[in-house]
Amino acid sequence: MQLNRLVIDAVKPVGEYSIIDLASDISKHVKGGAVSIKVEEVDIRTEGLKITIEGKKIDFHGIQKAMKDRGAAINSLDEATVMSGGKS
Repeated sequence: MQLNRLVIDAVKPVGEYSIIDLASDISKHVKGGAVSIKVEEVDIRTEGLKITIEGKKIDFHGIQKAMKDRGAAINSLDEATVMSGGKS
């Protein structure tokens, strides 16, 4: 089984780091793909994010840790694509 696409609804603290920094951290856990982050909502303390990750192989646990290390939190997993069969 390989995770190939993931859409995450998340929040991050306002002003501590950019979405480019977060995308870079997440991309370290994606083989042969891309990370896209869109700010959908901003309030006084947090930014609501829609994170789309696509790649040949996605390490979800690595992404969770990278986000936690930055103080970001996953609200929900909104979409996932998993390829089965073949070599991992």
